[in-house]
Parts: sequence; structure tokens; C-alpha cells
Amino acid sequence: MRVMFAVWPAASHLYPAIPLAWALQGAGHEVCFASSHDLADTITAAGLNAVGLGDKDTMPSLDYETVQRFTLADEDRDRVIEAFQDDPAESEAATMFATFLMTSMRMFHHGPGRLPGVDDLVDFAVAWKPDLVLWDMLWPAAAIAARVSGAAHARQLWGPDYCGWAVENLPRTTNPLVEMMRPLAQRHGVELDDELLLGQWTIDPTPEELRIPTGTRVVPVRRLPYTGVQTVPESLYGKPERPRVALTLGMSHRNIGGPEAAIATMLEMVGGLDIEVVATLNAEQLAGQTVPPNVSTVDFVPLGQLLPTCSAIIHHGGGGTLTTAIAHKVPQLIDSGGFESFTYSRYALDNGAGLTIDQDEQTVDEMRKRLMQVIEDPAFAAGTERLYASWLAMPSPNDIVPVLEGLTAAHRDQ
Repeated sequence: MRVMFAVWPAASHLYPAIPLAWALQGAGHEVCFASSHDLADTITAAGLNAVGLGDKDTMPSLDYETVQRFTLADEDRDRVIEAFQDDPAESEAATMFATFLMTSMRMFHHGPGRLPGVDDLVDFAVAWKPDLVLWDMLWPAAAIAARVSGAAHARQLWGPDYCGWAVENLPRTTNPLVEMMRPLAQRHGVELDDELLLGQWTIDPTPEELRIPTGTRVVPVRRLPYTGVQTVPESLYGKPERPRVALTLGMSHRNIGGPEAAIATMLEMVGGLDIEVVATLNAEQLAGQTVPPNVSTVDFVPLGQLLPTCSAIIHHGGGGTLTTAIAHKVPQLIDSGGFESFTYSRYALDNGAGLTIDQDEQTVDEMRKRLMQVIEDPAFAAGTERLYASWLAMPSPNDIVPVLEGLTAAHRDQ
């Protein structure tokens, strides 16, 4: 069968989908990825076909100014968040949906005239005729493309299902996702229903403890830690003489920026300790920073190459980084200031696999002690082993290929 993936144009959204694409391709299916032209080289570097949507003049760039331009109006965002402010769990879901997810979706689904992320995608699907469309939950226009072309379709999550929560908990008349999708569905002559918003089923790599309960049909899958490719640096060939610690703030921090003070504090925290630190920070992030002698910086190194040599990782609390650390059995020190940290740090803490740092509440000395505790206390290695066992128990991408074949046969237009 033919399978089209539609992904939000950032490596952090592409990477979780690649192992499943490889599994489908390895089973003999024809696979392609549709996204912005900016992502094409990253797709093809993974040995997969890329379909470019729009061009540099018609597709928004991923920068701070663009993010601000597509953010929901304050009154619309506040209406969603304030309705759930009395329940911490519901408030978290409302904030993530109205602030982060809606902004990201609107970048490629909202505006006057032709939208390449919608209309080019539909045109390609009609021409290519996929049997199955798998779409990033930030690219719901792919559901329109699937319905117009007669394909089965499913969402592919990369984190908790905040969109599923929104469809089930927000009034349809005031749900900003519905308001965004309605004119797009009308333009292409399809009915806007829950299936168009949530897929015919959902592929979910989220650990069960972190899933938001919804009524959607879920196909669980293990999130395999693909993080890009490059020649392995000689420095990573063998075991380091001192404990090695990875420091990363993820790709989103680079795209939209973040507080330079947070980087400065982290560098100060690791300076002077009897450890070796590899910090994946680019030139812009390092501008004006004082880098301690025990810290080596590199613009990029795949975490899959770095973490097998590490005793701990310091990171921003993103789901991809957390999962990669679990897959390589590395204890974690998580910055509570990351926008996903509230969700994922809780998972690591509850299972004894790491600690958090709070740059607003803790001194540098307190944070240093926490880092050394994560490195030296065997309890954190034991907690990481428990998370690894839970991760390993989830079905692999290869395991779910027959499930996808059966669901596609049941749902596509014959």
C-alpha cells in the first residue's frame, strides 16, 4: 500500500515518525513524507521520500516573530484556559492546547487565500492516491487530504493528546480547532466531524501513565529514539575517564529562542565539577556565555551517539529527549522551566529516574548537589531501569505494521 506521512516541519516532529516509516517501508509499502521544503533534506537523509509543500515565500518560518503572529488572541486563549483553572490537570491540558498547539497549527492552517500546507497537500494526495495517511496532530489538514483522496487516516501523536482532550471538553461552538478547520473543510467539500479532527484511529507513543483519557481508538507504539545521523566523533568511541554528562535544551529552544540566563546558570552549575560535559548548544545560544574548561560544546550530535557514553543528562523536559534517555538507560536532571517539563519531569520523578532543578528557587550549589546525586546514587540508575522495562514492553513499530494494514483495509474507500 501507499502511505503518506504529513508532519509539522521541524526535526523534533519528524524524528518520532521515522522508525514507523522504516518499518512500513521494510514491509514492502511505498512511503513518502509531505511537509515544508525546509524539511526535505532531513527527510531524504533518513532514506525516505520527501514531498515539498509551498516554498520559502509561502510557508511560514519557524521563528519567534512568526510564533507571535499566529498565537490565538488573548481573549480566545484566556477563555479556554480560565474555564479549567480550578483543576490542575485540566488546566495543564487547556494551557498546552490553547497556547502551544493552536499556535503551531495556525501557522500552516490559518490565513487568507491559498494555504500550501492545506491545498498543496490535498492536491498531492488526489494525484498520488495514498491508501493510508498518517498525520502529525499539528497537521489536521492531512485528514481533509485523506478524505478527498479516499485514504484511511490516523493521527500520529508525539505527546499527550491535548487535541483529543479539546474536542471532548470544549464546546464545539467555541473550540478554536473547530473554528480553524471549518473553512478548510468547506473549501474542499468535506464534512467537519470528529473523525476529521481526531483521525479514524490514533498512534500513540505516550507512556500509559501520561496519557490523557479520551474516547479515541488508540494503537500504542514504542517511541524509538531516532535523533538524526552523522559520522561518529572519535571522542565518543570509548568510555570516558570521568563521568560524562550531556546537556541539551532541544530543538524548539533554538527555533523560537529562550532565556540566555538559563544557559548561563546551567554552565555555571556544571563548571568546576569532576565531570566531563558535552553541551549541544549552537553559536547563537553560546553568544556571550562563559564556557567552563570541563565543558565541550558542539552544535549537534545525535543523542543516540552521545548518551551511551553518559552517566547523566541535563535537559529541558521534552518528550523526545526523555524517551531517548530512557532508551539508553541514562538518569536525568530536568529543568522545570521547559514548557513540556511539567508533564515529563513528573514521569521521571515518580519512577525514581531523575530529579528536577528550578533556576528560580534553587541556588547553583543546590543544583550542583542534585546533579551529582543523579550521577552517583545507584537508586537513579535503578529507577531508569524500571522506565526502560516499561518502554521495552510497548509494541515496536514493526509490531504494529500488521495492525495498520488491517485498519487501512477496513477504513479506506474501496
